[in-house]
Amino acid sequence: MATYLSIDDGLMRALGYLDDADSATIARMTMVLAAAKHYVQGAIGESTTFYTLDDVKELYTLACNSLAVTWFNAAGDTGDASTAQQIIGQLRGSYSEVVAHNDTNEDSQQA
Repeated sequence: MATYLSIDDGLMRALGYLDDADSATIARMTMVLAAAKHYVQGAIGESTTFYTLDDVKELYTLACNSLAVTWFNAAGDTGDASTAQQIIGQLRGSYSEVVAHNDTNEDSQQA
């Protein structure tokens, strides 16, 4: 899995922490963010470039942070991840278009 995100002010703010998070809290944030990234990338598809595209990165970050917040606040319970699921659906459509576009370009270059 490619790593594109790290703990930042946006996630810390969403969790209610800014400068007062201890190392155990940061470690837990890092763990749930890593799990969220695995989940989102597993649901959409593996790519070395897709998640860094300008029109994708913001939605990808939102989906990962949404899941991370849900999982952080409800340890052991997946909770309501409907926002992330809706975003994943949008990203799947974009991913399919990018993959189809890349496959078409590769086919035309081989011809």
